Amino acid sequence: MRKVRVSHNKNKLHVFYVAIFVILFLYVISIALPILFGLTTALKTQEEFLDNVIGLPYGAPWKWQWRNFITITEQFWVQITIIGKGRFHVTFWPMLINTLEYAVGSALIQALVPCLVGYLTSKFDYKFSKFVYAMVIVLMVVPIVGSAPSEMAILRRLNLFDTMIGNYIQKFNFLGMFYLVFYAVFKGVSNDILEAAYVDGASELRVMVQIAVPMVKNVLGTVVLLKFIDFWNDYQTPMLYMPSYATLARGLFALSHRSQGGAATVPGQMAGCMLLALPILILFIIFKDKLMGNISMGGVKE
Repeated sequence: MRKVRVSHNKNKLHVFYVAIFVILFLYVISIALPILFGLTTALKTQEEFLDNVIGLPYGAPWKWQWRNFITITEQFWVQITIIGKGRFHVTFWPMLINTLEYAVGSALIQALVPCLVGYLTSKFDYKFSKFVYAMVIVLMVVPIVGSAPSEMAILRRLNLFDTMIGNYIQKFNFLGMFYLVFYAVFKGVSNDILEAAYVDGASELRVMVQIAVPMVKNVLGTVVLLKFIDFWNDYQTPMLYMPSYATLARGLFALSHRSQGGAATVPGQMAGCMLLALPILILFIIFKDKLMGNISMGGVKE
């Protein structure tokens, strides 16, 4: 009777694992196919795309339209207006510098601030820590609509509108899901490790910077990468608060509305999309082992 039950349970687990595998496989296919379609489309001419929408480009790989990527960088520009100075065309390379300055700085701030606040509120059991935790939960549930005009007015009054410093100040907040992630991770860090450092004479700041934060470096790195991807693809925030800082995402948005030149074709626009996605793909390939590894916490001796 026991053997029958064990065999029945194994069959159930086998079906469950097969179902999970099928779901994940279909999910991967749903992500890979659009990328493959975009890449193959970017290597065609407009006429070939209209004649061969979903197939591979005609001819050998070295005869494909690799020139599309060079052409799109030459036509990748945004027209900006600076009050008192006039209108300017911002080309691909200045937009790349603006994007790196915006995405890297904002990602580091949006990862470090929730990390530090998560550590402080999880390891110091004060009433204010509980208040901060409850405030984050409430603000995640309650929708905040219409804050952009007030933010813009404050930035203008402080002379921080259309500046990178003003953008960085806006990013100094810990509200959101990643605060809860860091809070939970630091709750799992044994207090014995931190107390051993206190006994050795380490200060609160040293314990946090040299012991606690390095123990969650995988989580911190993952959050930095996720926020970098988020800001790399963000065109609305720079357009609203930094109109003179044209980014690549804003350039791609303008590219999708272009009506003349190679950028007006579907392969040209796909080449722009692939060009914008390439740095993200390279980052993931380089850091995938570190970011997807398990967090190991040791050093506690019973």
